[in-house]
Amino acid sequence: MGIQQKITGLFLIVSTLIYSQEKPSYFQPSLLRASATIAPTRFYNQNTTVAFINGFVEYILEDKISVRGEGFVMVPKSPIIMFNTPEIFQRNCNGWYAGFGYHLGKKNWKMDIHAEPGILASELVKNYNQYNVPESYQWSVNPSYLIKIGTTFYFSKVCHFFAEINFSDAWARKTPYASLSMKQYGISAGLGFHLLTKRK
Repeated sequence: MGIQQKITGLFLIVSTLIYSQEKPSYFQPSLLRASATIAPTRFYNQNTTVAFINGFVEYILEDKISVRGEGFVMVPKSPIIMFNTPEIFQRNCNGWYAGFGYHLGKKNWKMDIHAEPGILASELVKNYNQYNVPESYQWSVNPSYLIKIGTTFYFSKVCHFFAEINFSDAWARKTPYASLSMKQYGISAGLGFHLLTKRK
């Protein structure tokens, strides 16, 4: 890409941002927004990457405060990269969270941070056969927490783009005497939809 193309691209980006700030602010109290996307996620201790379906619903209470609920459902048989043996990794994993968000920025471009406690349900190996292959599984439901940092661009009355970094942790109880860290980090990004539930 030549210098002329880079300058042209930069000009278009700056022009778009300036134009967006001249529009009316779509981010307002009583705004309800939602989306669902694929979230690639890395389990830190298991050295394994999987795909989650991540969906959320969020309601803006005040100019900077929101409440939000969301879920993560692991796509079946979705491990992409696995360096450890399969028996230490769960067969299924679902997380459900609810908490508050804090929003900074002007008009239609916001920086967001969310803190959400919740639960993590994991299906772990229970028994192995004589060849050390997983034979049966059991579910373990445990407290968890989720931290999200991201940005959102509201470009119309009904649509916005968002990108977020996710971090969560929980300890899954395998036996009464042993636990497994479920620390994970990933990304969520895509197109979201919103509407004002109250008019000024």
